[in-house]
Amino acid sequence: MRNHRRSQPVFPPCWRILSRRRLAPARMLWRGVAAVEFAIVLPLLVVVLLGMTDFGRFSHSTIAIANAARSGAAYASMNPFNSATQAAWNAGVTQAVQDELSQSSAFDTSKLTITVTNTVESGGLRRVSVQVTYPFKTVINSTFLPTSFNLQQTAVMRGIR
Repeated sequence: MRNHRRSQPVFPPCWRILSRRRLAPARMLWRGVAAVEFAIVLPLLVVVLLGMTDFGRFSHSTIAIANAARSGAAYASMNPFNSATQAAWNAGVTQAVQDELSQSSAFDTSKLTITVTNTVESGGLRRVSVQVTYPFKTVINSTFLPTSFNLQQTAVMRGIR
């Protein structure tokens, strides 16, 4: 009796090499996909990173200016003045604000605007208000967000002496 089963074809060993070569172009199509995706996503990542940097700079500047205004108000509330010493008192308040901001290299104290207001309320209660304004410029120039604006902080304290 003859075996009617179909026998498996016998391929030479070089067939496997040829079959790999035939499949290689399909794999080659996917070879540069990661690089293309990275090239597409990289600008977005850079913009997000620069935005985070700007937000960090903005936060740091706002806190530093608030601290400087508070420092000037503390000096003003602790050191009373009269009409003869008011110019020296204003200079002392301004110097206290500049000293607070000069500790950081991120600020140019010549760009500061410092406004000192002294009010005497009924009963002799004295309040001092120190307003500090500093120009801030962002790293990213955007069409829909402002690129430069003024940071302004005000501190009000009651006169102690």
